[in-house]
Amino acid sequence: MLPLFRRRKEWVRWVMLAVIVAIGMTTVLLFVDTPTGMRVGLGHREVASVAGQPITAGEFGRYYRQLYETYRQVYQLDRQDPNVVRQLGIEQQALNQLIRQYAAAYAARELGLQVPPDELRRAILQIFSNDGVFVGTEQYKQILQANNISVSEFEAAMQRDLLAEKLREVLTDGITVTEEELRQAFAETNQQVKVRYVVFDPESLTDVEVPEERLREFFETRQEDFREPEQRKVTLVSVYVRPTDVEVTEEDIAREMPQATEDEQVHARHILIRVEEGKEDEARRKAEDILRRLRSGENFERLAREYSEDPASAAKGGDLGFFGRGQMVPEFEQAAFALQPGEISGLVRSPFGFHIIQTLEKTRPGEAARRSQAEFNARLKKAAEQSREIAQQIAQEVRAGASLEDVAAKHSIEVFQTRFFSEAEGVPTAGAGRDFTRQIFAAQTGSLVGPYDAAGRFLLARVDEVKPSRIPPLEEIREQVIAQYRRQEADQLARDNAQAFFRAVTAEGKDFEAAAAESRLSLTTTDFFRKGVNIDDNLRFSPEVHDQAFSLQPGGVSTPVLVAGKYIVFQVVEKTPFDEEAFQAQRASIAEQLAQQKRTEFFNAYIQNIIENLRRENLILINQELVRDLTG
Repeated sequence: MLPLFRRRKEWVRWVMLAVIVAIGMTTVLLFVDTPTGMRVGLGHREVASVAGQPITAGEFGRYYRQLYETYRQVYQLDRQDPNVVRQLGIEQQALNQLIRQYAAAYAARELGLQVPPDELRRAILQIFSNDGVFVGTEQYKQILQANNISVSEFEAAMQRDLLAEKLREVLTDGITVTEEELRQAFAETNQQVKVRYVVFDPESLTDVEVPEERLREFFETRQEDFREPEQRKVTLVSVYVRPTDVEVTEEDIAREMPQATEDEQVHARHILIRVEEGKEDEARRKAEDILRRLRSGENFERLAREYSEDPASAAKGGDLGFFGRGQMVPEFEQAAFALQPGEISGLVRSPFGFHIIQTLEKTRPGEAARRSQAEFNARLKKAAEQSREIAQQIAQEVRAGASLEDVAAKHSIEVFQTRFFSEAEGVPTAGAGRDFTRQIFAAQTGSLVGPYDAAGRFLLARVDEVKPSRIPPLEEIREQVIAQYRRQEADQLARDNAQAFFRAVTAEGKDFEAAAAESRLSLTTTDFFRKGVNIDDNLRFSPEVHDQAFSLQPGGVSTPVLVAGKYIVFQVVEKTPFDEEAFQAQRASIAEQLAQQKRTEFFNAYIQNIIENLRRENLILINQELVRDLTG
């Protein structure tokens, strides 16, 4: 029997961190927007499925918010820019991570691996224990509830993690490391190299001649490089009914009551002193002074209005209203729920600065609170239904022959005409997804496309003009063609010069420094560097530079290397010797690290192959519409 759990203790710690972090970062930000477009009330709908196993919207939402919060802190943003969110591909990262987890569990089950109930129980007991004693069933449930995850969801996630670890152990148990690999790894970490080099920069070759005949030949052979894509101009109508503008019945509200939360809530107010870079002590002193005044009996509401740097709540005396768990940053939430009604906190440090918090009330929502939430959800649904109905009515009338402008005016809806745009650019309006763009580019001139659900808004587009794809004549884009011709010729000349220099110092035996001087090239000598580091502004992190530098002996010359558009030839000046004594001292730790790396790489490749096979067999299904609904 394979020793599947020989690293149980260390692994349990890893699972604890991974899972708790994943479920713990489910907060809605206190003073910033929630992740762009993230909505509530969709927890049990399926975002995707892997081999029949559903990934729910709730689970996806937790991972999405975890990544969102991580990036928010990395980029130090008070408000997340929707464009940044889209560029980072946070929603796709979260989805890919979940698909990977489910695929690993599927592969484990296919190999007959299981997690018996007792094994799952032991793993949970190890995580939720103090000094080896289980915290108790009720506290276990409360901890999970506080992090907005059910017992069943958590235990299912734990089971997947345990299955993945078993699979990893089975697949990678026999992976070993050779002596050559050990020595190479040591050398890459410990050996250092110094080189000198010359640079052949195409940008410096600005005097490239452009013979007319050659230019025309270049254009004829590269015409497709200059092709302009098809472009379209459309007239858009956006239909949106605000939830506050609709009426709901008691029946509508009653239908939403089962989904209304019953979580504990707290009514609190706060004073925020923001921390500017390098001014933490100054902010702390200001906050401490306010705290002293509060404890001496001064009015909280008045001080909040005067000093709080949270503009949204300062005008209301710091009042934040009622909120539940998972709606504030963790530091704030923990303090607010720990206070008794009327009690004032000490200084609470969060990513936003120093808070002074006063809890006013604590309650489990009664019927009135639940009804208010149900009413809001009912309004959202009815507003969406009315928006859809109006959009469908407009579409019906236009397709029957009416003018889009006239019908829109009848409904008091504005129309606007876009600029010309390509399919790759997409429709220049918020929320218009790729599907809508594809429909527009598949439609005939004058036809109406839509309604299209753009996250609660419904879009209609009339195709007004089409610019077919074309290759402009040379005279129309002469300057553009000349610029590209010169870039090509300069690049080829720089490459040829680098090759000629290389032949001179290798085949012809010229001294490297003398050859550089003869060619009027600047010679640069680096400091000693290790493999994998940023060498300097020219050589950078280039893997090819590193590979050649550490494989060559002193005096050896590299073949021309392309780095950031420049061709570089270098000579190894000096290399530190291989330290056999140090290698032997580090041998065991290097072997463990390298073996772990190889196991990780093998396991990742294995799971990726499983995912690709599942995709080919149509066993990974993704509800892109729901992903858009959840993330905007």
